[in-house]
Amino acid sequence: MNKRNRLTISIIAAIVLLACACPATGLPTLNGQPTPFTIDVPTTQADIPTQVSEVPTLPPLPPSNELFSDNFEAPSNEMETFSDESGSAETSGGVYVLRSTGDVWNWGRSESEFANVVIEADVTMTTGPANNNAGMGVICRMQTREDTSIDGYLLAISADGYYSIRSIAAGSMSPLVDWTFSDAINQGGGTNTIRATCNNNDLILEVNGQQVATASAVAGGSPTGSIAFAAVSFETAEPVAEMHFDNLVVSNP
Repeated sequence: MNKRNRLTISIIAAIVLLACACPATGLPTLNGQPTPFTIDVPTTQADIPTQVSEVPTLPPLPPSNELFSDNFEAPSNEMETFSDESGSAETSGGVYVLRSTGDVWNWGRSESEFANVVIEADVTMTTGPANNNAGMGVICRMQTREDTSIDGYLLAISADGYYSIRSIAAGSMSPLVDWTFSDAINQGGGTNTIRATCNNNDLILEVNGQQVATASAVAGGSPTGSIAFAAVSFETAEPVAEMHFDNLVVSNP
């Protein structure tokens, strides 16, 4: 082979090598068309459907008629404390202790005053005459006059099984319902739940869940005032009576 032929072959080989070494500048084709391609994009938080949980709407709480209550586990902020020749009143041992040392009613009253009110409490006689002839109860619409006598209404029971509703004017009591016996009343040292309602002209006494007496307020009687616990011994030879009151609830009628 002459030099020309060798040179020609060398030139052709060099061209082939250059063609193989050059990078492709066009996209691959499929049937003469560019081959499409896709890029996978990661799913973001915004692309995930959000499920919203509905918060249930609770019905409104029914209105409470309660004005105040006291279980007497601590010194009462509402019921008075005192001690004098007529007796004493104080919060002690988880109850309100009312003690009468004479032959007249003694009471411990509230700071607040009410017109129409329902008073409910448990009461137990811990000291009294041997024949249980002692009274206990609640007073509503209690007002004090300038001479320190009181007006109001007393709704009461006795430890020997009687009940009464009485009006009070200038410290003098008049029976609206005189003392009447009832089997609903636990005698002696048994606990009784008293519920007294003073609502406009209506006076209602319930004992241990049973209505025992109703009466009407007197014309010109006290229209508003404090509530009070009351206690007395009707026996002059045994004048001491001690009553324990507990679980007081005062509410609107």
